[in-house]
Amino acid sequence: MTLPMSPALRRLIGPVLALAVVLVLSGCYLPDRFKLDMNIDKSGKYAFIYEGDLVAFNFLRKIGQNEVRADDTDEIAVYEQDLKRDSGFEEVTYLGQARYRVKYKRQSNIVERGNFSFVRRNAPFMTIKRGEDGLVRIEGDKPNKQYRDELVAKGFDTRGVVRLWTNARVLDHNASQVIQGNPTQYVWDIQSIQQPTPKLTLVPEG
Repeated sequence: MTLPMSPALRRLIGPVLALAVVLVLSGCYLPDRFKLDMNIDKSGKYAFIYEGDLVAFNFLRKIGQNEVRADDTDEIAVYEQDLKRDSGFEEVTYLGQARYRVKYKRQSNIVERGNFSFVRRNAPFMTIKRGEDGLVRIEGDKPNKQYRDELVAKGFDTRGVVRLWTNARVLDHNASQVIQGNPTQYVWDIQSIQQPTPKLTLVPEG
């Protein structure tokens, strides 16, 4: 099936090509229209579920430079396979214009098995890590201000919700909403890539 690129999208893609070249050096995928749920207990066990879109910037660059078509099956497969190198991707569906709808799940223990980054270690959107001080930190990441400004100006942004449940003692966080309970829920409503990234520090007992 042919997936033609609209004139409006072509106008957006052209000016961000140079930006995309920089971003794709680290294999960048831009999250969008997502729901991210994390559950971390005081022993360090965690579950991580991401459902939403990922935009592959290298693919987008090639479309904009007329190197490939948006419906090129070989090119579509390249990024499907790249994502599926991580067995946590249960579903990867191409939506068109370098955008993939994905479902990702991972369960592990941050105390026993080391740090975790999504989507890529060298280009993370969200990281769970344990420091030398023993504290566990959940931290979001994003491009620097120059690249963020360019993305937003050209029509690319990030929207979604991050929810984290934990029964561990939390030292600090920047959640927009806290729902007390056992476990307590922390919520970040993401309306733009320009917002502060989610951050939370907890004390594991494991």
